[in-house]
Amino acid sequence: MKLHKILPCLVALTSPLTAATIIVSDTVTSTIPDGSSSGLARQLVVNAPGESVVSIEVDLLISAASGESAFLGDLYVYLSHGSDLVVLLNRAGKTATAPFGYSDNQSVNVTFTDTAARDIHNYRIPVTGSNGTPLSSSLTGNWQPDDRAVDPAVVLDTSSRGTGFGAFTGDAAGGNWNLFAADLSTGAQHQITGWTLRITTIPEPSSALLFVTAAAFALRRKRA
Repeated sequence: MKLHKILPCLVALTSPLTAATIIVSDTVTSTIPDGSSSGLARQLVVNAPGESVVSIEVDLLISAASGESAFLGDLYVYLSHGSDLVVLLNRAGKTATAPFGYSDNQSVNVTFTDTAARDIHNYRIPVTGSNGTPLSSSLTGNWQPDDRAVDPAVVLDTSSRGTGFGAFTGDAAGGNWNLFAADLSTGAQHQITGWTLRITTIPEPSSALLFVTAAAFALRRKRA
């Protein structure tokens, strides 16, 4: 085999990989147990053989159960896949001077994305201008995940944060994606009314690329 015959194959295989977006949703309304760390688990199954995660976005809809008044600062929510986990909500508003978090009785209709400019843990500051001023309507818009992987009992706004959805980058996109939500203070029930997972993927590196690269290198050595 001549070197010039293998080079077109090598060039084709090293061309930029095409990104794709996978969107899966769960629209079943489910109640989060009140005042219980056992929480609620929901799951989406992604069929994406050979696809690798580039980025993640999550849409989340939460409201108080009918006739109830539930506080957003009670909630602890995370997304997991395989051995990786990213905290979406961790007792929003909980600080050294506000140990119970925000007392907003509002619904949530947000998108979690690493490209957002705002940290959802302190959502009142960009929305109302002050940690002490409650929401007057639903919490909406794009937000960074809380990403404080700390026990909800001790988490604070000053707790260290991770790399966001970057924790999933490079993982196989296929398989089970799990959403866990817990209401850690008694008083009233929240419910998840829907959630959507958007995964941007690229094909995983193929063994063919490795083979052609090795063959080209071997031919170069032979001709040298």
